[in-house]
Amino acid sequence: MKNVQKWILVFLLGVLSFICLTPSIKAEDRARDLQSLINEAQAGATIILAQGIYEGPVIIDKPLQLEARSGEEVTITNNSDKPAIQINADDVALTRITIRDEQIKKQPTVLIQADGVLLDQLQIHTGSFGIKMRKANHGEVRNSSIVWAGVVSNRPLKLSDKGNGMDLYESNGNTFYGNTVIAMHDGIYMENSDNNLVEENHFERLRYGVHCMYTKGTIIRNNIGRLNITGAMVMAARKVELSNNQFTKQSENVNSQGILLFDAHEIMIFDNHVEGNRVGLYVEQSTHNRITNNSIVGNFIGLQLLDAENNTMSGNQFIGNVASATSRNSANNTLDGNYWDTFQGIDLDGDGKSEISYAINPFFQSLVKAKPGFQLFFQSPGMVFLEGLYQSQREQWAVDASPLMKPTENVRFVISKHTLQHSATIGGLLLCLSIYLIYLGVRRK
Repeated sequence: MKNVQKWILVFLLGVLSFICLTPSIKAEDRARDLQSLINEAQAGATIILAQGIYEGPVIIDKPLQLEARSGEEVTITNNSDKPAIQINADDVALTRITIRDEQIKKQPTVLIQADGVLLDQLQIHTGSFGIKMRKANHGEVRNSSIVWAGVVSNRPLKLSDKGNGMDLYESNGNTFYGNTVIAMHDGIYMENSDNNLVEENHFERLRYGVHCMYTKGTIIRNNIGRLNITGAMVMAARKVELSNNQFTKQSENVNSQGILLFDAHEIMIFDNHVEGNRVGLYVEQSTHNRITNNSIVGNFIGLQLLDAENNTMSGNQFIGNVASATSRNSANNTLDGNYWDTFQGIDLDGDGKSEISYAINPFFQSLVKAKPGFQLFFQSPGMVFLEGLYQSQREQWAVDASPLMKPTENVRFVISKHTLQHSATIGGLLLCLSIYLIYLGVRRK
């Protein structure tokens, strides 16, 4: 009996010693655990993270694969002013990880300064930039989401407080596929970064969905942009392709456009659907661009040309826009074979094209340039009447020499009928209010 008691006492003393001598794992220890796993791993190793919360910041300075165990949720949180994850080594991969970095700061949530980096299935909640790439080439970001999560407590949040979802500088040959960016500054911003592919992404509630500055060889394909200030902004760029994109409902700002070209040259824009924007396609100080087979439907202004020359436009369909097109100082362009639903032509030889050309009257744009306040009278009956009388310098107007008599295919409207009906209802109410105010003014006299 005494031996049993003795062994029980020894066991209890052993357990007590283990508890006293084993350090408790605090939140800051988890950060050291994650960083130590990275530090201790061999180059090229795969680190499988078990379910749980890990604290950043962490630095990866060797080729590694860091991924969550299949079916388990791994979250890295960061409350510092440093990047949650900084990648300084080539050929690093991060997979199936949630990153919460909600403090408003200058440093991004993920900073990449290396080549061949793969980010796959990340969920990024940020109060800064989502992903910054600096001299980072031939990487890939796919199937990930970046959402603004920062909070300003002492004043209203401004757009300038936010960082870009993905921000590139001198980073070439990267691929961005299947990502979602919501409520950031720009969705993806590329500066001095060439030959990048932006495909199958969704951009919503941003300034610009896609923003190119001083780039060439960029491909922007099969993306969806909605409720941004501008869907795609291409500025000071060359040899960019925009194809099969859908840009809708960029209309809440006076400077909203579906696609905007400024100082852009040799751009290929084809097979895009641009609907419900303030301006569908805006082209300024841009030359030698080819714009073909796009559907420009249901916009306030379908096409706006300003100081644009030597561009080619054909096979585009302008349907249901309040104004099909406006133009100023844009004579030397080749417009041929586009469909303008507000134009009534004559087809004498049955080839489907009108023998009467469609000329874009520059009266309104010239007037607005001289007196910006006249924008309030856009498409008013008086303005339309004066525009019809204006025939000065017709040889300098932008002209579609052979407009189509009917659209080449059935153009779809992607904005719901409910939304269109709602807009029509508001327009009708505003019209009734205007008539009522005019009536009251007449009665007072």
